[in-house]
Amino acid sequence: MQKHELIKGRLTQVAIDIVAGTKQVKLKGELFYMARKRNKAKQEIPLPNPLLSAGATTSVPSVALLIDGENALIPDLIDHILVEAGKIGVVTSRQVYGNWAASCMQGWKKITVRYALEPKRTLLSKPGHNATDIALVIDAMDLLHRGIKYFCIVAGDSDYVPLVLRLRQESSTVLVIGSSACSSALKEASSVFLSTDQLLPKALSQPSTSQAITPLSPLELSVLLTNAYHVASQKLKTAWVPLSALGLALRQLDPHFQVIYDKQRLSTLIKQHPTLLEIRYRGQVGEVRLRSST
Repeated sequence: MQKHELIKGRLTQVAIDIVAGTKQVKLKGELFYMARKRNKAKQEIPLPNPLLSAGATTSVPSVALLIDGENALIPDLIDHILVEAGKIGVVTSRQVYGNWAASCMQGWKKITVRYALEPKRTLLSKPGHNATDIALVIDAMDLLHRGIKYFCIVAGDSDYVPLVLRLRQESSTVLVIGSSACSSALKEASSVFLSTDQLLPKALSQPSTSQAITPLSPLELSVLLTNAYHVASQKLKTAWVPLSALGLALRQLDPHFQVIYDKQRLSTLIKQHPTLLEIRYRGQVGEVRLRSST
């Protein structure tokens, strides 16, 4: 009996060594032949990648792309935006927020299918309330609690600063893409900030020195001011638009606006068009309204 147990123990250790491949063992007889055959067959079966097993995640992180379509009027830059977001990981969520009935959303509407963008509709809210910002913030927090740690937020509004700081407090990486004139607080809060000028090749983003930028004609300037007012008014849901919001809309609609009129105060420019816009001050805050909206 003792000899039998010793033999059994020896065979068990041999089998373990063979499977583990720690050493080579020579035995006589059919028993070793069958063990070696089984071991060879087992080694020929590819082992599953532990990173791809059920319930596990890949080493490439998921990225949530959240776009404020009313604030970021740059649908023509979506290719460059996806490239930058893709440098962080795989863009698994592509959501664009806004009032899709508004004229400023038409550019985004045209590319939703082509780029697999998910339109996130926001209900019209009371004047001064920003439903788009609220919807984006809620979805961002939902994604965070579902395990997303990498975000690309396309916006320029300082209202998103608390969201960005909250995400970073949870060890998330937040890439913010916006115009060069976007909120300085938002730039500082982000993990990385990229201006829309940085997305384009230098030959496209920087005007050639041989081609001077000429001021707009009175008609062109009137059209630009009117369009910028409508963009800001639709975003804020109010007839009286702060000068800062109007200035942001102007720079988004015409990237050269700040270059042309940098030395001229916006309030002075507005006063030069008294039949188009009226201006008032509430404390230190200047606000404008179209004459036709009275």
